[in-house]
Amino acid sequence: MKKTSKSKVLGLISLGCPKNTVDSEFLLGKLQVLGWKFTDDIDKASCLVVNTCGFINDARLESEEALEEICSVKAERPDVILVATGCLPQRESTDLKIDFPELDLIVGVGSLNELPDLIDKLWQDRTSKHENPGNLIIPGRASLFSSSAPRIRVTPAWTGYMKISEGCDHSCAFCTIPSIKGPHISRPIDDLVREAEQLASDGVKELILISQDTTAFGSDTGTNLKNLLVELDKIEGISWIRIHYMYPSKISDGLLDVIAESKHIIPYFDIPLQHTQSKILEAMDRLAPETDTLALVKKIRKRFKKSYNPACIRTTFIVGFPGESEDDVEAMREWIEKAKIDRLTVFEFSPEEGTHAADLPDQISESESESRMHRIMEAQYDISLEINETWVGKEIDVLLEGFSDDGRLVGRSYRDAPEIDGLIFVEGVPDEKEFGEIARAIVTGALPYDLEAEFKR
Repeated sequence: MKKTSKSKVLGLISLGCPKNTVDSEFLLGKLQVLGWKFTDDIDKASCLVVNTCGFINDARLESEEALEEICSVKAERPDVILVATGCLPQRESTDLKIDFPELDLIVGVGSLNELPDLIDKLWQDRTSKHENPGNLIIPGRASLFSSSAPRIRVTPAWTGYMKISEGCDHSCAFCTIPSIKGPHISRPIDDLVREAEQLASDGVKELILISQDTTAFGSDTGTNLKNLLVELDKIEGISWIRIHYMYPSKISDGLLDVIAESKHIIPYFDIPLQHTQSKILEAMDRLAPETDTLALVKKIRKRFKKSYNPACIRTTFIVGFPGESEDDVEAMREWIEKAKIDRLTVFEFSPEEGTHAADLPDQISESESESRMHRIMEAQYDISLEINETWVGKEIDVLLEGFSDDGRLVGRSYRDAPEIDGLIFVEGVPDEKEFGEIARAIVTGALPYDLEAEFKR
């Protein structure tokens, strides 16, 4: 039988969205202060942690597979510490203890700040041979880390995520986030500025602001996103400030003005619309379902028409929501033909336990939802190619990042969020250029989701 190492060595599997990534980075930072080292080799770890996602069924299944993987280690190494944390334990802490009895700690998002100390104490008890049956933590609302907390970033050196708030006050019928994360809480602007300055000094060129609803920032503290952006735009060293998760009815003219008049805030608008039909949006319990989203798209495009970079708009839709008709799907297809969204992702409705939508009548079959999803994405394929073709012959800034599988140099433009959107394949880049630098290039070719370009000398 293998024996557990007496040294503090931790392996971490981080799943889900960038907000989970940020939580993992702060967990690693505090664990390092406590003397832990880190490994990608599961056989060398004395503690294995899965930071789970539990937002929808597919994410839950992925998390459960990861938990099965670490729990399989227990048979050969009974002293290894196994931990489940993140959103899934927040939803199903008791069930996880039953399904995965090998787990020593089950810690939801409400107790993330305590997790490093819990891990460390359990390790000390194990190595000193004290009996400890493990802990089951039933957590409360989500918490936020501050700029003073230690952090080990796992993203490329030039890209950093910054979580500006946590939780959500909306009551969307399909969404589990409010029950997992709790109500919306914002971080102080001065603390966020300090963190952004730290990231800039650490080499970050692209700062990405994330939360459940960035446009809700400050609604609980007497400020707003505009005030935060004005302060962040003053920080030297950061080239791009990218905003994720903007609620459509909260995008004001004033917010557009701040972005348009800034030096570093890029006109990348990530606006999850979820649907185009007001009756479905109303059934979804979306805020302001009557919002004219096509008019919003046109307003954004007009505001940035003469800018150095034209507006890039990304959105997500849900198809197969209970009560959705074929006419609704056709209306969605017609909407995207008119709006010509730059980036689009379509999800099939997932009836999540505990949500209002799961109990609605007129549920759509999985096969029909899948068919509708493919129909919308096929229409978007042609639109995306059409938009990309308009870039041929134009210049664009490219953040150089690495090489593709076939050896070509690749990067991203302001139009491309990491691991979500497309890439730019760049030829003719001088050898002295380094990853993390922003280079000017001329677009030479268009693919459905990517661009080809030549370095501008």
